[in-house]
Amino acid sequence: MKPFNYKIIYLIVFFSLSLFNTMFVRASVETYSVFAKLPLLGEVQVQNIETNFTIINNEFDYSYNVKPTKLVDFFDNKISNGYIKGIIANEEINPQLYFYQSKKDDFERSIKFNYFDGKITDIKIEPQYDVSKITKVTNKMISESIDPVTMFYLITNYNRIKNCNFTMKIYDGKRRYNLIFSDPKTDNQFFLCTITHRKIAGYKPDKIEKDEKYISDLRFKISQSGEYIFQEVSLRDNNLDLIIKKN
Repeated sequence: MKPFNYKIIYLIVFFSLSLFNTMFVRASVETYSVFAKLPLLGEVQVQNIETNFTIINNEFDYSYNVKPTKLVDFFDNKISNGYIKGIIANEEINPQLYFYQSKKDDFERSIKFNYFDGKITDIKIEPQYDVSKITKVTNKMISESIDPVTMFYLITNYNRIKNCNFTMKIYDGKRRYNLIFSDPKTDNQFFLCTITHRKIAGYKPDKIEKDEKYISDLRFKISQSGEYIFQEVSLRDNNLDLIIKKN
C-alpha cells in the first residue's frame, strides 16, 4: 500500500484558501416592524420586514420581504418580496435589476425593471394595472426614478441621506411620487430629517389636483460609538400612516 501523500492535501487547502482570500464577501440581515397608526387604538403592528444585503466583490444583492402579522383583520394580508441586484462603485450602489412580486389570496402580480446608465428601462408588469382612471406616468418620469426597494435601502442608511437636502423620485410600476428630504436636525441622541411625500402621477386626477403633502420624520439614533443607526420612519399608504421601526 502506497503511503498517503499529505502534500496533495496541503496543496488543495492552500489553493482553496488562496481563492477564498481573493473574494470579498459581506452579508447582513435586518428586521423591521411596521405599525399602523389608528384612531383610538394608537400604534398596531401589522407587518414584519426582513432585508438581506450581500456583497461579493463589487456586486450586491439586496432583498426585501414583507409579511403581515395577522394581528388585525382589517389590514391588507398581502405577502410581498422583492430585490435589487447591481454593482458597487465608489461606495455607491448602482442597481441593474429590480424585481417585485406580491400575492394576496389567489392573485399574484410581478414587476420587473432593468436599469441602463442609471435609468429604468424594460418594464414588465404581469398582469398590467388598470390605468384608465389615473393620471399618466410618462417615460421621462419613469426613467429618472428609482424603485421602492432601492428607496428603502437608501432611507435606512445614514450615509445615503445625511445631507438631508435632496429629492428622491420613486416609481413602483403604477405610481410616481417624490420624497423631499429637508431640515436636518441633530442633538446628542438623534439625527432627524424631514420627509415630504408628494404625489406626481399614477393617481386619480382629484388626488393630484389637491396636491396634499404628507410630512413625516426620518429618525436615526446616535450610538455611544458615534454610529448613526436607523430607528424609524413614517410613510403613508392609501391614507394610512405606517411607521417602520428597526427591531
